[in-house]
Amino acid sequence: MIRLLVVLMVALLVAQAAAAAPSFLGFTGLLRTPTADTLDRDEFNVAWFDVDLGDTDQTAYAANLGLRDGLEVGALRIKQEHSEHETVLNLKYRIQPENDKHAGFAVGVFDPTDEIQSTVYFVASKTVASKARAFGDDVTGVRVHVGVGGGELDGVFAGLSAVLGNRLLLAAEYDTENVNLGARLNVGYGLRAHAGWFNELSNFGVGVSYNKMF
Repeated sequence: MIRLLVVLMVALLVAQAAAAAPSFLGFTGLLRTPTADTLDRDEFNVAWFDVDLGDTDQTAYAANLGLRDGLEVGALRIKQEHSEHETVLNLKYRIQPENDKHAGFAVGVFDPTDEIQSTVYFVASKTVASKARAFGDDVTGVRVHVGVGGGELDGVFAGLSAVLGNRLLLAAEYDTENVNLGARLNVGYGLRAHAGWFNELSNFGVGVSYNKMF
């Protein structure tokens, strides 16, 4: 299944990447870390993720909703073999949107009911280069994301994202414990494909998400 999805992702590299998509932990972000981006008002997304942990697979289903400008709520259902299934809630509020002069800022709570590990975080995101050149193609929207949290994100976390050729979003992050790498592409009509390497690149995951406005 994972190999088939990777082939499908490469074959469907035809559309623009987008920033406000779910992470592997459900909330909008990179791989396991949040960004200051949130869903727009009356926008929602749903997602499926599968991560190969070596001895078992972890499957997750996520859904998020933009209740008002800057306010995002969601839930993540985690299923893992030989473990109890968990439903985790999340809430994120964008205090300030990013603009040419200022970074975007957001605060959030992941798992407020402490099903896994309750986490409060603060994160800032800023575009540092609107256009550059790499690998013989345009690189746009190079952004830096820095935050601090507790619980699941205990300490300082950071990430870097960029859109290569205006098609593929590439991301690298430090989640307070490990370095993760990933890619996300928009295959059209709100559908996105995700791939990520976690835990010092020892685990691999894939996912599919769908965004739509009411």
